[in-house]
Amino acid sequence: MKQLVPYPTLRRSDGLTTIEVREGRVDEDALPLELVNRQERRVAVHGVGYADWSTARLAVRMRVPAVADADAEGRGWRDVRAAVTIANRTSNVRSVTPLRQDASGDWIGEVRVDRDEHLGRLQLTGIVTATVDGVPGRLIGSAEDTWTVDVDARTAHREQDIRMTEVDFGSDEHPHLHDFRHNEWAIDANGAVPTVYVNTALEGVARLLGAPTRGMSPAESALQKALAAKLGTDLWVTLFHSAADEVFAEDGEPQWPGGWRDNVLKRMLPDVCPDLSPSDALRELLSRRVGGAGRDLHMRVLHAAGRQSRSARSLGEALRDITKGSAKQ
Repeated sequence: MKQLVPYPTLRRSDGLTTIEVREGRVDEDALPLELVNRQERRVAVHGVGYADWSTARLAVRMRVPAVADADAEGRGWRDVRAAVTIANRTSNVRSVTPLRQDASGDWIGEVRVDRDEHLGRLQLTGIVTATVDGVPGRLIGSAEDTWTVDVDARTAHREQDIRMTEVDFGSDEHPHLHDFRHNEWAIDANGAVPTVYVNTALEGVARLLGAPTRGMSPAESALQKALAAKLGTDLWVTLFHSAADEVFAEDGEPQWPGGWRDNVLKRMLPDVCPDLSPSDALRELLSRRVGGAGRDLHMRVLHAAGRQSRSARSLGEALRDITKGSAKQ
């Protein structure tokens, strides 16, 4: 893989860059701890108990790999800094909040979210910048994780991210599936909630995919595993391409798409671009998509999808893997 920016960036061997929302306040009230879900990296601001809140303030802590002064100088870095970005594509709002370094070396600060500027969910993550070759503010790294801040949610738990439904692809009730009537399934990943349609017109497919393994004959068990693996691979490939289509550049920097698309990219990009950091892999993805260099990319995506699918022991586990909030390290 080629280096996508003409200067050194943080390497995987330097360590991980992470960000965490520690606590929050809504107007003058402390945000209840159960509304800051660290496991799923979600914050539900609206759960504070009243609808007419004005401003939320989130205390964040960011850990950036320590790079020795001599090493930083060798890479041409000066004035290394960290900041938090929030982006809400629904409201078309993006902001950057600088952080300050404390005695421990971590970067801390407070992010402000104004209710009248946001609808739905916004994505919160961290970036690391430096002055490189005399140019200030060049991006040299980004956080491995992204938080979801939902200004309309009352609970900080993830909704179901993939829906499975069994339908007859030849039925008049589903004309959009007629072209796929000879397929075992079809996957629609265009909306906020991806949907897997399983074709009941093909005898045995829906039954095998949903049946418990206990009591199955060896032949049925082998067929179920083969079907689940094929569906898992198709899912990962489809979701990856849907997620890649949502990657966009702002001020010359690629932006993570948020939601389940974020999770899919962060799980698969280490296998698609194994020699690059997450931020550089995202640049590579955007560069190949815009530049049309797709053949090698498609081969790499199939390889990554196969790895993800083989790592799951069942269809249910495959679906849970796809909807996990944690990125593959």
